[in-house]
Order: sequence, then structure tokens, then C-alpha cells
Amino acid sequence: MRALKIFLSLLTWVVLDVYLGKKQHKKHHRTLVFDETKGNYRFYKNGSPLFDDMFEEIMQAQYQIDIYFYQVRRDKFSRKFLDLLKMKAEEGVKVHLLVDQMVSAPVRQEKDALEEAGVQIGFAETPRFPSFFYTLNRRNHRKMVVIDGVIGYVGGFNIGREYIGHSKEFMDWRDYHLRLTGSIVRDLHRIIVDDWTYNTGVVIPSISYREGGDHPFQIVGFDGVGVENTFLTMIRKAKEEILIGTPYFIPTPKIHRSLLEALDRGVSLHILVPKKRDHVLVKEAGFPFMKELVEKGAHIHYYNAGFYHAKLIMVDQEATDIGTANFDRRSMFLNKEVTISIFDPSFVQHLREEFFRDVGNSLAFKDVDSRLSFGMKMRIQLSKPFRGIL
Repeated sequence: MRALKIFLSLLTWVVLDVYLGKKQHKKHHRTLVFDETKGNYRFYKNGSPLFDDMFEEIMQAQYQIDIYFYQVRRDKFSRKFLDLLKMKAEEGVKVHLLVDQMVSAPVRQEKDALEEAGVQIGFAETPRFPSFFYTLNRRNHRKMVVIDGVIGYVGGFNIGREYIGHSKEFMDWRDYHLRLTGSIVRDLHRIIVDDWTYNTGVVIPSISYREGGDHPFQIVGFDGVGVENTFLTMIRKAKEEILIGTPYFIPTPKIHRSLLEALDRGVSLHILVPKKRDHVLVKEAGFPFMKELVEKGAHIHYYNAGFYHAKLIMVDQEATDIGTANFDRRSMFLNKEVTISIFDPSFVQHLREEFFRDVGNSLAFKDVDSRLSFGMKMRIQLSKPFRGIL
């Protein structure tokens, strides 16, 4: 009887915690939407060339380096990154490093040494009462760098050896990341500044920007509100083709219905997900949705040349969104994310070609999951209550 009372008390606490947390979140969310602007870009799909360029430009920084990464791993590559920041701070460059509180333990452990070198450290999304359980699940999933107000980086790569293809488990790590210059850097920096101020209470010093650029972009900093509506708007406008690339495909009921309706009106739907998994139950949570979509005529592909971690939604070869938001409910309702809407026809076409190049290294859904084992069926049922936090 005592054990039952304890269980019921804990259950009541969790229910109230989540209810109050959601209520406060919706009331005080910090979604940052910017007007369409211009910029120039360099596109990366592999971590090694990305970090070669990024580290070189950090090395050359003269005034200020502002960084947010969701995750900094504990390995030699991450050590190189942190040592580089310490070196720049010791040279007199202002360095601000913000990381997610829950998944970047190495930065917490190195905090004193980093601060002694002059690096200013902040931690995002620290769980807090009275909604401890809810805020524990609220993560800042963004990855952003701004160097001297001139160069920006944003996309899906974190800091760790697996992201440069040095993991035996995942091998080649496929992701999308952008190096940006021009007016768009100002908007990216405003998101970093907002994150820093919100989590530390300190304002990052102002910095001058370089305006201009040749290509149209729009950047949005989502805060667990708006991603679903953005995806719905794109899907409902589709007349010919929808491409979705994501490591985790767990759509909401609204989005799932919209995808089925798109198939009914003759839209071609391609979804690319990894064959390998890096979290438990994510494949099982998305399986029933994928199976129904395939039965309706969708083409679902399992990337089989490494791990697919890119995030893309493209409609009718006209506009595409890339960034940090996965096609799952965590990105739609819990995480802080950042996405870039791209309207440049040549870039959209380039991304489409990259998508189908990866499709060429994939297995068809029917060839992988035509038959369900008993264990898979059990895990699908087990995953249902957790779809919102996977």
C-alpha cells in the first residue's frame, strides 16, 4: 500500500509538472522570426571540411567569437575545439561559449580552465522547479557560430568525433550545415545573443555587421512553437513533390493527415531516414506512420552508407528549409531550434540533387521492414506513450 501511494504521488507530480510547464512555455515562448534578407553561403554535408574551415576562421578571429552548440563530446576532437577557444581568449579575443546544460558534461568539467583562459561560459536550459520534469525535456537543439560579426555557421553538426566520420559505429555522418556571410549573419547573431542573455542574464557586447549578399534567406529561431505549422504550410502548398530528410520521423497527427492528403492529390513524397539508429525506440515510434504512407504510395528510403542526420523539407523544387529541426514531436513542441528557409533556385536544385544522391545509397522501406518480428511489434507498442519526447 505504501509503495502504491508513493507511485501515485509521483505520477500526480509528473502530470502537474508537465501541465504547468506546458502552460508556462506556451505563454512565454521566445520564438524569433526575421524578415527575408540576403546572404552568401557555402554548403557542407560532411563534418571534416566543415570543421577545417570553421576552426581556421576561428583561428583568424580578431574581435569576438560567439558560439552555441547543443552538444560537445568528450574526445580528442572536442578537446581541440576547446583548446582553440582558450587560445583565442588568451589572445584577447572575446569568446562566448554556450552549450546545453544536460548533454555537454565536458564543458562543465572544463569550466574553470576555460574561464581562467578568458572564455565566457554559459549553460542553456537548466532544469528548474516548479516544472522540473518538463524543463528537463526542454532542450536547446541549435548549433550556431558567429565570428567577428562577419561569418556565421548554422546547421546540424555538433562537436565530436562521430561528426567528422571517426566513429566505427556510424562511419560516414551525413548532415547539412551552412557557412553564411552578408546580412543573414546579423539575424543569426541575434538568436545567439538572445540565447546568451536569456540563460546568463548578461548582454553580449554589440558588434558591427557587413550587409549585403546575393541569395535570399529567412531565418527563424523556434522555441517549441511554430515548427508544426511551418511544416504543415509547406506540405499543404505542395502540388508536385515533397522531399523530407530527417534522422527521426515521428509526425504529429495533423502532419500525417496532410501527407496522406498530399499523396491523394498526386504529390510525389520521398522520405529519407537512417537505417542505423542512435536512440532507442525512435524507429519503432515512426514505423506505423511510414508503413501507412508507403501503402498510400510514398517512397521511404533507409540511408545505408553511414548515419543520416540531415534535416530537410523541400516542396515543388521551389523552397526548402534546413537547419536543426527534426521531423519529430520533440523538435515541434519542446526544443529550441533554428531553421533557414532558402529560396534561391540554384541552391534548391543543388540540395535536391544531394538528397537523391543519398537516396541512391539507401534501401527501400519494403526491403527492410516488409515483415515485422514479434520483438519489433512489441517495441512499436512500447514506443507509443513516448512519441512526444523521443
